[in-house]
Amino acid sequence: MKRYFLYDTVIQSEKAPSFALSVRALFDFLQLDVPCLKGAKADVGSEVMALNRLKFVEHNAHTLALASKEGGSIVCAESSAFISLQLTREALLNDASLREQVVSKLSKSGLELNFETEVLSLESFLAQEVGLEKLASLVKHPFSAFYVAHFLGTSFCQARKFTDMSMSEKLLDVVQAKKVSFASAYESDGFEVFDTSALLAKQCASKTLLDMFDNAADIILVDDARSFIMFDFYQKECEKVASRDINVSVLTLAQILLLAFGVTDKAKLGLDKHKVPVTLI
Repeated sequence: MKRYFLYDTVIQSEKAPSFALSVRALFDFLQLDVPCLKGAKADVGSEVMALNRLKFVEHNAHTLALASKEGGSIVCAESSAFISLQLTREALLNDASLREQVVSKLSKSGLELNFETEVLSLESFLAQEVGLEKLASLVKHPFSAFYVAHFLGTSFCQARKFTDMSMSEKLLDVVQAKKVSFASAYESDGFEVFDTSALLAKQCASKTLLDMFDNAADIILVDDARSFIMFDFYQKECEKVASRDINVSVLTLAQILLLAFGVTDKAKLGLDKHKVPVTLI
């Protein structure tokens, strides 16, 4: 296996610690040697690029350069970080002036850019290094009794430019989950407007939560930390905004896979960090 590093310093990690915990636990279970990328700066979300392009690119170029220095590729624990790094690579490749500014700043820290540094989503990494057939052979507790609503959000269009977005659906097939169709699968989770209007953000999130709940979802699968924050960390507040009880568990892909593989340690899975209790085990 090539050398990989896990980029797990997610946005507002104190509100979504289970992303990093569950991916590390999954790699341990699969006996994959993927150490965390030390010194990586936390993801700030692709929205920042529109506000300050140079700052956004410099921030993420630091992470790319760290992996290059260590001679490895990057596996992203969630999609927000994946999109940020890919947008940074794209901007640097296409803008010579920007590239020159960033290279100059990195050199002061003893870092260099290397555009051969590969950036992978978790789903692509698992398919590439483990394989769907091997993953399917590890399933002990299929999700065939559960209806899963996979929220993709507005970032889907950005992400599909850089990776095969059907891989998540294939992994849900591996665990034999039943999939829920719902109208707001590609709408905003509200995170990007939270700092401007917390109420508006929770209204956006509650609308989508109710859509999934009313379509009989037992579980909500999220790909990025921002959606997890809105749907789990703020779910009780969203219930108040909507004047409805929701109480739907929010899980990451790594958590779903580990549960299907028979791992039930809530601390290892990061389930003890959730605001909405997960009652599957």
